[in-house]
Amino acid sequence: MRKKPLLRALQKTRNPDKDIKYKVISEMRKLIKCELDGCDNPLTHYQGPGSQSLCREHQLRLREYGGPARRDRPWTFWKKDHCEDCGHTPHKDNPKIRELKEPASKILGMMMLHVDHKTVRRKGGNHPKNLVTLCQECHMLKTYLSGDHIKK
Repeated sequence: MRKKPLLRALQKTRNPDKDIKYKVISEMRKLIKCELDGCDNPLTHYQGPGSQSLCREHQLRLREYGGPARRDRPWTFWKKDHCEDCGHTPHKDNPKIRELKEPASKILGMMMLHVDHKTVRRKGGNHPKNLVTLCQECHMLKTYLSGDHIKK
């Protein structure tokens, strides 16, 4: 469902306090849901990257705001801060990363984790139930054991 043209047409308002269009837009944004599979939150009311298609939670996970997510890779929005297989948390477990200050340590720790599809993406999609966050070792092991590394 394409939401962008409708919202762009309605967002040309000047005075939010007096403008009826602003109130209509606010109500419409509550009806339109986040475009990610598994998310039923309404669109964010904040402007900026992702405001046309994402809820506030997912908007803040975009790379433009310092998060790990990219709009062209929807599975990245569901990345966790630890390996779901072995429990490894890079920003807490690695002494060199722990030495860094908070935003940098968490960002670097997230970069060391991968989001993997439990079932092949073309069959299982990008739904959160089909995604798992893994450290590099667990990801390589899972890929090899499941035969995902072999081209079909």
